[in-house]
Amino acid sequence: MLKNLIDYLNKAKNENFAIGQFNFSTIDQLQGIAKASLEMSAPVICGTSTGEAQFFGMYEAVAMVKALREERGVPIFINLDHGKDIDLIKKAVDIGYDAVHFDGSELDIEDNISLAKEVVDYAKNKDVVVEGEVGKIGGSSSVHEDKLEQSTLTSMDKIVRFIKETGVDTLALDAGTVHGVYSNSPEIDFNRIEEASIKTNSFIVLHGGSGVEDEDIKEAVKKGVVKININTELRAVWRDALYKEMSDNPKQIVPYKILCASRDAVSKKTKQKIILFGSDLRQ
Repeated sequence: MLKNLIDYLNKAKNENFAIGQFNFSTIDQLQGIAKASLEMSAPVICGTSTGEAQFFGMYEAVAMVKALREERGVPIFINLDHGKDIDLIKKAVDIGYDAVHFDGSELDIEDNISLAKEVVDYAKNKDVVVEGEVGKIGGSSSVHEDKLEQSTLTSMDKIVRFIKETGVDTLALDAGTVHGVYSNSPEIDFNRIEEASIKTNSFIVLHGGSGVEDEDIKEAVKKGVVKININTELRAVWRDALYKEMSDNPKQIVPYKILCASRDAVSKKTKQKIILFGSDLRQ
């Protein structure tokens, strides 16, 4: 019998590896992520941002992830990423998302705590994992030519208070990373990761994992990160593989033949990240 997401997060924390969250908005992306999970016996979280969820369909996304989990026996879960609308988050809980991320980082600390607690209270009856966020993790899930500018980090006192008063399971920590890939690598505050992990005793999440140097990822995991979000790098290899396939075979009109290339590119990149995160659980 498969364990739930909390069990896998505990395993990651106890055994010092990180679970990858890989976002998707097309069926071939999801198939590629699931293929990597199956071949490596690796737990993965499939993320859908609000835009991705609306494009793919929330009911459809849940149904497909659950079908993959039950039919193929893979530890694959689904998370609503960066949810800001409380009604949408509650809908995700009701229709079967395994986890939801309430992003109240643009709110003042009082409102962030109040709404995060509302999400926790709603989700706990269905055993849905709740991720909270304190401190804005900027950027956008794209490839940028300009350089990354480091942002000011939220005080540890606010972070500890947020965790204590809300009871969220996982924390999206602002530790120097941003969403997207920039021409320079982010400067990660590893001591901050370690301090947050110890003081909050929660599962620390590193957003903006795309474009971060491999050695920095490994160090972040050593310091306590148990979940790492990847989106931009998957989008880039998906686009490149799809473009090449259509350029090489301009007369091909069969979708499932065209999309095999993008599916396999996503699977290959996901496998690389699984190995980097230490979540390859093959015996």
